[in-house]
Amino acid sequence: MHDPALKRAQNALQKRFRSDGAVEQARSAGRLFAGDFSQAATVGHHFGNSLLGLGVMHDILGEVVSLHGETWRVPMTGVPIPVDAEDGVAFAIAAHGGRRHRMRVPSGTKLESTQHVIDDYLARHHRDTHQVVCAIEMHGQFTDVVLRTVAPPQHHGETLGEIIDDEIRFAFPTWTGTMVGFRFPDTSKSETIPGLHLHGIADDRQSGGHLRSMVVDNVTTYLWIDELHPVHDDGPDGDIDHADPVDFDRYEGPINDLSDSP
Repeated sequence: MHDPALKRAQNALQKRFRSDGAVEQARSAGRLFAGDFSQAATVGHHFGNSLLGLGVMHDILGEVVSLHGETWRVPMTGVPIPVDAEDGVAFAIAAHGGRRHRMRVPSGTKLESTQHVIDDYLARHHRDTHQVVCAIEMHGQFTDVVLRTVAPPQHHGETLGEIIDDEIRFAFPTWTGTMVGFRFPDTSKSETIPGLHLHGIADDRQSGGHLRSMVVDNVTTYLWIDELHPVHDDGPDGDIDHADPVDFDRYEGPINDLSDSP
């Protein structure tokens, strides 16, 4: 039975929960994985005045992590290097503005379970994970952390998947710092990276990169929610080229066996 009062209450709850922020992405994930590592934007243009963000430097000069307008690249050494506003990125996602939500991620939560915690939080507030994108910031203590970075391509035409097959991993039994990233819908058609995607920067700024494994110890987690918008790519062949489907779980997801080194 239709209840107008209940409908009005649900609409009011969703309006109060809705973010007024924006999540912006430079270049489609499909184009990046197909091997387009040219500059898609500058650091200053994409990350300036942002809350948080992540990406990849042009010509694969390191993974990118951005926090409160300060941006680093993580080269093969694994030690973050501050980048200048005019430096270029091949792929970047940044969150701007919006209402902040504090969310509890229990101690002992693994990386592969963190997305379930986020999705449960969204469901409790009547948000459809297929219709929103979330920006996430987790700060505190973690254990069993594995971060990765990648080397520049070794030959013309090398795809990002081929580069990631030789990714460089750094393991930390304990780690203190900030993880930032995004939870995109699980179906992306290669415009975005589906699921949960996090990059990290240590408090001492001596380690960072793309997160491959972790266990939460004691963290504070914030969430920003934005409506899902189309990804626009200014490349000559449209949004996702004619790239083959990407196995994002393999290249971007959690590592199940930490002894399985590339």
